Formats: sequence, structure tokens, C-alpha cells
Amino acid sequence: MYMIHTTRRYVMKTFKHWTRQDIADEFGLKTKLQCDDLDAWVDYDIEVTDAEKERLDGLQKKLKRYVDIWNEQELIIKFISFIIELVDYDTEQFKSFANRRLKGEIDGKEVSGEVDLMIATGDYEPKAPYFCLHEDKKEKGADNDPLGQLLIAMLTAQALNDNEFPIYGAYVAGRNWFFVTLKDNAYCISDEYIATRDDLYDILRIMKGLREIIKAQNVLV
Repeated sequence: MYMIHTTRRYVMKTFKHWTRQDIADEFGLKTKLQCDDLDAWVDYDIEVTDAEKERLDGLQKKLKRYVDIWNEQELIIKFISFIIELVDYDTEQFKSFANRRLKGEIDGKEVSGEVDLMIATGDYEPKAPYFCLHEDKKEKGADNDPLGQLLIAMLTAQALNDNEFPIYGAYVAGRNWFFVTLKDNAYCISDEYIATRDDLYDILRIMKGLREIIKAQNVLV
């Protein structure tokens, strides 16, 4: 009698197929209610100028009118991209990259996928990522797990960087923004910031603070 021996083979799946439960099962990632890194980021004290507020007010009027009509790409092109441009992450040390593939290995398992937006070192392609953003149009009843997709990208970034600094992230669900930090095997997520309200000023302040945090880390690396 012949015996057939089978071994479990790991099949790499892209970021969009990961959920928080998958990540907890595979890598033991845990959530925490309080993280100093997240608190320092969302409370970062940096000015939003009158000129920036005027620009945000114009963007907000358009968002209020069209947020329920725009698809994901339209939300990125017509709203999120202007927030990124106001901050201007393109420096000699790091840059913003859109829809670029990120690939790495976590606990011996290969993972890869496209990231809507990354802030990373690299002149022509991302190398060491500091920040990942995932955008999901649906505010309710989404079939996928936008936080899970963001977290797997952040875990990949953490594995690539292999240093003591946290990885920063955000996911946008329609008008709602959530900010996330990951360090070691635990992450924290902020309360929602609603871009159709005065929270929009805080969103820009937090994103401007990220630029300063990355600049400080870049000096230390």
C-alpha cells in the first residue's frame, strides 16, 4: 500500500485579502487601547495656517457634495491627494509614492501588495517605508477589512526596516480618517476624524506632524 504524504504549503496572498483575524492568527498581532507613539502623533503641536485653512475649506465643500458619489480613485485624486500636496512629503530624505508594490517577509512568510500611498526613502522606488495609507470608499458594510489591509502593509514595512521606530499608518473610509501606529507586535488605532467637520484641520495638523516625526527619525537612522 502506498502512503501519500502531504505538507502544508504557504500560499502568498496580496494585501487586499488579509483581515485582522488572519494577521492575529498568522503573526500574533495584538491591539492595545493606548500607545504613546499614537498619542504623540495625533497630539503633535504644529500650526495650520490661515492659507491652509482656506484651502481646506474649499476642499471640504467639494467633499460634502460628492463624498457619497465618488469612487475610491476619485476620492484619492480629488481630495486625499490635495492633503498630501499641502504637507509636501517630497524631500531629499524621503518621498511620497502612490500605488507602489511593497514586498517583504514576516516570520518566514512572503507577503506583498500595492499600497495606496507610502512615505518612504528612495529616489525612484520606495525602500524604507515610514507610513502607509489605505483608502476604502465604503463607510459601512464593507466586504473587506480595510484596517487588516493597512496592518499587513505596516507589518511588511516594519519587517523591511528592522529598527526600533514605530510604523505609522492611516486608513480613510469615505469622510472618516483613522490613524494607526504599529510597534513590535501591537498596534493602536485612533478615534475617527471626520473630514466633513472641523476635524479636517486636525487631519492636516496630524499629517504635518508626521512629516516632522519622519524628519527626526531620518536624522537618527
